[in-house]
Amino acid sequence: MKRLSLVFVLCLVSMMASCTKPTVTDKPDTTIPNDKPVIDYSRFQNPFGFSSLVITDRSSYKNDIEVVTNEIEFLDALMNEEVMIIKLMNDLSLGSKELSIKLEEVGKTLNDYKNVYRAHRNTPLTHPTLMESGIGEVRLLNRSDLVIYSESGIKIKHAAFLIEDSNNLVFRNIHFSELWEWDETSTGGYKRNDWDYFGLKNVNGIWFDHLTFDQAYDGIIDLREHSKNVTLSWSKLNFNPNDFISTQIHYLEENRSTHPYYDSLRNEGISKEDLELFMSFQKKGFNLGNTTDGEGFEDITMTFHHLEVFNLMDRMPRIRKGDAHLYHMILDNTRIHELRLKLNSPNLSFVNQGLVSTEEGSILLENSIYMFVSTPIKNHQDSNPDLKYTGAYQVTNSELITANRTYFGSSEDKNSLWVHNGSNYLPYQMRNYKAIPYKYLLEDIYYLKDTFKSFPTGAQTIETFDWLSINTNLSQ
Repeated sequence: MKRLSLVFVLCLVSMMASCTKPTVTDKPDTTIPNDKPVIDYSRFQNPFGFSSLVITDRSSYKNDIEVVTNEIEFLDALMNEEVMIIKLMNDLSLGSKELSIKLEEVGKTLNDYKNVYRAHRNTPLTHPTLMESGIGEVRLLNRSDLVIYSESGIKIKHAAFLIEDSNNLVFRNIHFSELWEWDETSTGGYKRNDWDYFGLKNVNGIWFDHLTFDQAYDGIIDLREHSKNVTLSWSKLNFNPNDFISTQIHYLEENRSTHPYYDSLRNEGISKEDLELFMSFQKKGFNLGNTTDGEGFEDITMTFHHLEVFNLMDRMPRIRKGDAHLYHMILDNTRIHELRLKLNSPNLSFVNQGLVSTEEGSILLENSIYMFVSTPIKNHQDSNPDLKYTGAYQVTNSELITANRTYFGSSEDKNSLWVHNGSNYLPYQMRNYKAIPYKYLLEDIYYLKDTFKSFPTGAQTIETFDWLSINTNLSQ
């Protein structure tokens, strides 16, 4: 694929007049009183990924917005299949226990909303907040053309989203939080609860944009069979210590006798401060194709672009059989690396790897920065030597920062550091297309951190920005 010509075409588009620097308007009539230039946010109107093949503009529905101010109004909006735009005005706590109490006050029960909401089958065991609130599962089944968004980075807590048999959905400018607890049962393996922020199955066209994710017990977004044309863009995965983690460590300190795994780590000499930092690291990221030798994963397609990711131990992403495209990523695992050197404990799992392609899955990573990722590429599944469990990858024009050196280059370069762990190898090719089927802008990674300063990732408030205006023409 001739990337240069692709970028050149996009550079002719007026909304992106510069290929190397963020677009900033400097006309006199676009300045504010202190003469600071106003940022041109028009680049946020295009998914620039697989979802751009399906997602449609929503600006014509501005007069049909369902404004939601609390949890019950949110469930009511989901129950009404004619609602196409849901605008969140306040934070939502969607745990099953807390929702039951609120519904009881208005003479309703969870059963009244069973089509769109259920208590999660796996109840919390160790986090005091979640044991009190419960965990909910929001169910979007056979739903199309829905947008859920906020204008101020509203937070949704204590809920996992299950999306099945649905098309053309958009989630924008939301902060997802408090879906994690300490794993005492499987001693840090995080195998019991199955709490993902999003689980997708049989979907076509989902755009996740300007989202902030805190820690989750299991994964962030998992794709199951026949999940295609998905994009995650301009988002922040911030796996650092926070108040929710502090509440967990305080509870464990007060109840060490009933949590033997945690107690053993403390008796080993690990401080509660170091354990709090370790707990904040996200163990699993994105599982695209969720079972070994599973069926229906071949048509998985997902794009990740303009993401800031801090302290993700694994699966950025992991893919079986389908296609993943990543560009303009910063994965910063500095704190994982530093704590691993400090503790060196055999009883703590310090996985630290990035791309994982298996079962002929295909990953293309472009113009990105990976920092202190011990195993940047793994292209084989567990220890099975069968070649059918090997995946393909290609890295271009990306920077790998290690303890010993900083390397810029591509996986096809001679003596490249962008190489897989292990001996098996498959030549890179896409599974579903001969080349990336959409246009997109690539800029030199030298400007990537500056881009994120001018165009912040994650949930936020952007004055006068229209979150319903979607322009996919530039990707076609």
